[in-house]
Amino acid sequence: MSRILPMDPTSITQRAGTAREHLQVAEERLEYSALTAIPSAEAQVAASNAISAGIAASDAICGKALGERSNESDHRVAVALLASVHPGGAELSSRLARLLADKSQHQYGGYVTRKRAEKAVKHAKILVDAMQVFGIA
Repeated sequence: MSRILPMDPTSITQRAGTAREHLQVAEERLEYSALTAIPSAEAQVAASNAISAGIAASDAICGKALGERSNESDHRVAVALLASVHPGGAELSSRLARLLADKSQHQYGGYVTRKRAEKAVKHAKILVDAMQVFGIA
């Protein structure tokens, strides 16, 4: 059984703020990561924060568009919920799915490379930027 939580304007604003903060940290750490193919702590922190930014942005978007978000430990529920928003839910859910595919490695595994962190930050930025489309300030 999926756990779905209702969202009010305050919780939407809070999740949106969390998304922006995580993205800012991800972008800052990416700047500090080495321009090499060698995995680094900075790249891992950038990727990890990008994933958190994407999840929080997805929650805010679903909250605004649907009035609810997933609180399920299985992130596939959040991906499916995001896919149902209009406009652009299919594309946004694809971005979230890509972020979540590497969640264990990026957040709990070994260090990641700058190239992988750059991809994660790119997906997260698209999700965070999409909040504007839904009127999330």
